[in-house]
Amino acid sequence: MSAVRDFESRGRSTTDASLPVPLSPMSHDNPSLDRRGSTLSRRSTGNGSVHGSLRFRHPSRAQTVTAYHEPVGSEPVWQPGAEPGIDTSATDDQVPPEMLALKAHCDINIVDYSGDDVRHIRADNDSIAQVLAERRPDNLPTRWISVNGLSWDVIRVLGNKYNLHRLAIEDMVHTHSRTKVDWYADHACVIMTLQKLVRLHQCHKGHKANCDCSDAELDYWEGSRRRPFWHLSSKRRTDSELSYYLDKDGDGKVDEFVNAHSGTSANTPIKQVRTLHRYESEKIPEHTAFMEKHSTLASENLSVGVEQVAIFLLADNTVISFFEQSAEDVERPIRDRLQSTETILRRSCDASLLLEAIVDAIVDLAVPVKDAYNKARKELQVDALINPNIKTSRSLHIFGEEIDMLQNLFKPIVHLVNALRDHQSEPVGPVQVPHMPKIEVHEASSSKGDKTKRDREGESSYSRKVSDFRKPSYLKRSETANSVAISPLAHTYFGDVLDHCITIIQTLEQMDASATNISTLIFNTVGAKTNGFMMILAVVTVLFAPLTFISGYFGMNFASGSGLKHPFGFFWVVAIPSLVVFMLIVFATMLWSNIGDFFSKRGIRAHRNRRDAERRARG
Repeated sequence: MSAVRDFESRGRSTTDASLPVPLSPMSHDNPSLDRRGSTLSRRSTGNGSVHGSLRFRHPSRAQTVTAYHEPVGSEPVWQPGAEPGIDTSATDDQVPPEMLALKAHCDINIVDYSGDDVRHIRADNDSIAQVLAERRPDNLPTRWISVNGLSWDVIRVLGNKYNLHRLAIEDMVHTHSRTKVDWYADHACVIMTLQKLVRLHQCHKGHKANCDCSDAELDYWEGSRRRPFWHLSSKRRTDSELSYYLDKDGDGKVDEFVNAHSGTSANTPIKQVRTLHRYESEKIPEHTAFMEKHSTLASENLSVGVEQVAIFLLADNTVISFFEQSAEDVERPIRDRLQSTETILRRSCDASLLLEAIVDAIVDLAVPVKDAYNKARKELQVDALINPNIKTSRSLHIFGEEIDMLQNLFKPIVHLVNALRDHQSEPVGPVQVPHMPKIEVHEASSSKGDKTKRDREGESSYSRKVSDFRKPSYLKRSETANSVAISPLAHTYFGDVLDHCITIIQTLEQMDASATNISTLIFNTVGAKTNGFMMILAVVTVLFAPLTFISGYFGMNFASGSGLKHPFGFFWVVAIPSLVVFMLIVFATMLWSNIGDFFSKRGIRAHRNRRDAERRARG
């Protein structure tokens, strides 16, 4: 598989006219150049060596953007024409300031395992470099490094150790990247979103030891509980904690995170969680405030936590995963599987199967989210059937909006899994590029007989057989691996992940369609009630129309007339027959079609009864 270059030379550097055109538009990184195959320096300053006829980019070249100043603060501001990617080997003065400000405590778990043994090491920001400096045991061919938290010092150490591509580093630190997989020379980078159901944290003075809430927050919540009953709404929806945390630091912007339990139980640890609406529309405070206050799950003090996950699959049978907060939710079941020698994950010693296990765990975390919204949909459906009103219609609109956001986050995972499954073909050697040193390709076979058999059958020397995963003792880590692929075993189990994704998406689509149907039902019901009221008003109008006319005649202001000599009962003698005749004419006109339908139905019913009687008589 062709690797993705650092950047295209024709678009970012000046080339000699005598340089031949490469045979392929996508070429492999050259080991003689920069460690990521770049023909330019790390930050286009010209302090790195180039190869062949490729020229330096002059350090004093004209700047593309000169009217903008360097942003102050940790918030990333990307300028047009800036150098793509982030180089972890650059010095601090060459690194963007927002990267240096990216600091967090990281819980790092390193698991080395084989079919016979497993080793688990815990590390943090200070000890990760020392742990990685130790030699990896040869009898433990598979390594998993799981990082909980994003911190530049940890990213720099891992990026330099495993030569992670600068574009992948940029996608990882930008927490709103799209779900995708990128293939590089010796590793693959998977970017995806994790959605899970969390319970919002509510401060209690009696449980202050369980949280880090300030005294102001505790006083706020205690005061809200002591409010008079007339200040409380009949709906539990107003008790949501989200509205208070919209601008906790008072900077006029919606806070990116909110205090929430890592699970649906109040006993789970409290962490900083990014909610669904803050992930999608944090730049619009008014919209975020309204949507979170009236969220579908706010009445239960639940919310959907969203975070980005970056997973690196390396050619040396190593997997590196970066989580923002939820690493423990994914690590726990996988570590339990690795502790047992009977699991396929442990026996296979396959890094691509470990990648499948991580993706599968992330997908499974979305199942409670689906169930919670399905329950809310049924409650809204009952409200629409019993008492349809505009408030229920508004709740349905918010419900549909959140379902659409969940689909936008989850549907790309299907394309991600398909891309991983399509990459199961045997990896190929690097393409030879003119004026580039040749990369030696080492045979991956363990015996001369196997090599002869593959050559005779025309099989690639880098093919991986299912039998290799059933015999972990034959798996050897390659120190010079330069390609990565998905094994046939992982390809099979990725199909199960794909089934789970499709099931969740179908349920979300069904809920979205159901919300639309319920909204239509509400408007139809309200319209039918309005038509009924109008019909009653029309009947009353028709009833009093002749009486109004006759009363107007007898109530006219004149002194003579034969009608005035009759007694008062004469009015009713004239009014009642006129009213009856008028009503018969009006209702006969209105109900003429109904009368015709009634007789037609009677005729059809009589014909059916006669046909059934004849059938019984013959049988």
